[in-house]
Amino acid sequence: MDRKRISSKVVVPALLILLLIVLVVLLGVWTADIHEQRRREALRTALESVISERGEKGLFDLAGIPTDSLNYGDVDIYLEGRGAWTFQDGERSDIAAYEKAKESTVQIISSSSLSDESQASGVIISSDGYIVTNMHVLGDADSFSVNFYDGSSSEATLVGYDRLTDIAVIKCDRKDLKSITFASHEPVIGSRAIAIGNPYGYTWSMSAGVVSGLSRSLFTQDGMMIPNLIQTDNFINPGNSGGPLLDSRGDMIGLISSIYTTTGSAQGISFAIPSETVRRVSLSIMENGGVSRGMLDVTTVELNPQLVSYLGLGITDGIMISQTIRGGEAEKAGLRGGSELAQYGDAMIYIGGDVIVSIAGKPVRGYADYFAALFGTQSGESVEVSVYRDGKILTLDVVLVDQSDESMRWVL
Repeated sequence: MDRKRISSKVVVPALLILLLIVLVVLLGVWTADIHEQRRREALRTALESVISERGEKGLFDLAGIPTDSLNYGDVDIYLEGRGAWTFQDGERSDIAAYEKAKESTVQIISSSSLSDESQASGVIISSDGYIVTNMHVLGDADSFSVNFYDGSSSEATLVGYDRLTDIAVIKCDRKDLKSITFASHEPVIGSRAIAIGNPYGYTWSMSAGVVSGLSRSLFTQDGMMIPNLIQTDNFINPGNSGGPLLDSRGDMIGLISSIYTTTGSAQGISFAIPSETVRRVSLSIMENGGVSRGMLDVTTVELNPQLVSYLGLGITDGIMISQTIRGGEAEKAGLRGGSELAQYGDAMIYIGGDVIVSIAGKPVRGYADYFAALFGTQSGESVEVSVYRDGKILTLDVVLVDQSDESMRWVL
C-alpha cells in the first residue's frame, strides 16, 4: 500500500508538469503567431506605402533588383473578371498599351459635295479638341465628323496641313478629351509596334508587330518624298491611316501613314511618321496654320546610271539641276542649270547643270537625302550647297525659299 501511495504521489505531479509544458509550448506558438501576423501586417503596410509613393519599380529598386529588362503596363488590367496574372507577359503588355491609347484614337468621317464619304483614323493630341491625322485621307473634303471611343461624336474643321510630311490637323469643339502620350525615346528595330485604327470601318481594331526598319523614305501619289519613316510589319489596311503606332507602354512612336502593297491590301510592310516629327509639325500647324520649310528654287533631276553614262560624269550620285528660277535665290548664289534640252521620260529637261552632292554638310546621293537635308530648314535661311561642276566640287551659300505646292513641282 505504501508503494501505491508513493507512486500515485509521483504520477500526479508529473502529469501536471507535462500539462504545464504543453500549455507553455502552445502559448509560445500562439504568441509567435501573433507576432508573425503583426510583422506581416507592418511589412504589408510598409510595402503598400513604398508602392504608393514610388511604384513597383521603386519597390524593386529598394530591393536591389535590376529593372531595365522588366516591362510594366501603365494601366491595371482586369477584363471580364480576369486579372492581370491570368495573361502572359506579352499579352499583359499589349493589353495595357491598348487600354492606355484607345480613348485617344478616333474615327474621322470626311465628306464633300463632290465625293462620297471616306473614313480614316486620327489621334487626339490635346484635351481641347486638336486631332492629328494624314493629309491624304482628308482629300478634298470640306466636312469632317469625329467619332470617339465613348460613342460620342463632334463636327470638326481643318486647321492646316503639311504636304511634305502628309500631316494634317483638325479641331472639334471639345474640352474633355484624353490626349495621346508621345514616346520620349526613339524606336529601335525589333521593338514592339502596336497599331490602333479603323480598318475597313472595323473601329478601334488593334494590330501588333515590330519595328522592322528605320529612316525609310517613301514617294507619295503626288510624287513627293516623305523622309525618315518608321517601317513596321503590322497589318495595316485602308482606314488605319492617321492612327497611332505605339510602343509596348502605349506611348505613341509614330503616326501610321501608308502601306507598301502590290495587291491593294496589307502585305506586312507599313510606314509611320516618327512622333517627334508629328509633334513638331502639329505644333507649327496649330500655331501658324502650316509649316515653314526651306527649298532650293531650282528644278531638279535625280541621277541614274543612264544619265551618268550619257553625260560622262565623274560621279554617280547626286541631284542634277535642270534649271534655276530666273532672278531667284539659287541663281543669285551662283548655282547653274543645264543648257542642252533633252527628253527625259515624258518630260523635257536641261542637262549639263550643276550636280548637288551635299546640303548643309549632309551628303546628297538622291532625293531621299535631298529632302532629308532640307527637312529641318526654314525659308530665308542660308545653307551651304556643294555642287559638282566641271570635275570640281564647289560650295556656295544659298538662301532657301519657302517650300510650297508650287516649289514642289520643281522636282522631276
